[in-house]
Amino acid sequence: MKIALITIHRVTNYGAILQAFATKVVLSKYGDVTTIDYKNRFLTRHMDYVRFEPSFHGLKMTVHDILNFRSRFKLIRKFENFLFSNMNLSKTMDKTDLESGKANGFDIYVCGSDQIWNPRIISRNTSIDPIFFLSFVDNSKTKFSYASSIGNHEYSEEENKIITDLLFSFNSISTREKNGVNKLNNLVKDKEIHHVLDPTLLFDKQEWMNIFSVKKSNITEKYILVYSVPRTELLKKAIKYYRQILGYKVVSVDKVMLSLPFVDTHVKDAGPKEFIEIFSNASFVITDSFHGTCFALNFQIPFACIYIENKTNRQESLLGQLQVGNRIIYKEEDFSNLTLNQDFSKIEMEISKLRKASLDYIDRAFN
Repeated sequence: MKIALITIHRVTNYGAILQAFATKVVLSKYGDVTTIDYKNRFLTRHMDYVRFEPSFHGLKMTVHDILNFRSRFKLIRKFENFLFSNMNLSKTMDKTDLESGKANGFDIYVCGSDQIWNPRIISRNTSIDPIFFLSFVDNSKTKFSYASSIGNHEYSEEENKIITDLLFSFNSISTREKNGVNKLNNLVKDKEIHHVLDPTLLFDKQEWMNIFSVKKSNITEKYILVYSVPRTELLKKAIKYYRQILGYKVVSVDKVMLSLPFVDTHVKDAGPKEFIEIFSNASFVITDSFHGTCFALNFQIPFACIYIENKTNRQESLLGQLQVGNRIIYKEEDFSNLTLNQDFSKIEMEISKLRKASLDYIDRAFN
């Protein structure tokens, strides 16, 4: 069976590339998977060695990339090597290529995971990209989504009509967040909308370690791992607080030239495998990232999930499912209320149940 996957993959984001990889591996149990190397320029610009946009923010980004060029070059090369070695990419195709039939010839088409259905993430002008809804696929073909996310976006009335039409020909639909299920239920009333896990949670810790041949570090010194995207003031205060309380050194992983305050080791050029290695050996995690939260849960590491206004619904959905919403830090006063040691036995049992249900969904979609 020939399977085509379209997702967010050509970006320098650890969560995005690892969810794409996990999806591809799981789908490979059913046939030969090709990742469609879709050139969505708003996304693929993140793989440019030096990014440029005609704006004040774009100019700052260009200056940053030039000053940070050595680390950025190494980072991008590692991501490119990972993609070419693990994702079985098609020829690079743009929207015109796909709509002209250059991705025909597959038996089943899958879209997801990540925020492919959030216009703010995949489009410069915040418009829906129908390619991520498999608009280029003939309706006679089998089409389904896996954990496709809307994120925090609220569709307009016009967008609702577009989404309804695009999903009409899907054989199966699933999304990653509970509020995504609710939104789509109102639009596609004749189809069941399934709530499934993010692909990174379809493997447990040991499976991730085996996939990347990662071994437990011999280094006994404990450290706090910081994985952040926007670097909010609340996150900076959290680093200072938990560093003092725990007495551990702090290691941060990101792509930014300058380090956060109170960080002992700043890793700017980690590839996907190095990310897994650093994450799996941490003793505590501070993160405002959805996938940072996923890996902390999966690797059974106590963590603080830092709230970002209007951008934490994905974490709230997942942690709510697992009944550990109290690990979200909404304000500075929450620091002292967080349990520094977490019993993961019940969490792992619940993730295992949800993992099985998500894998069953995929199995039914194929069979």
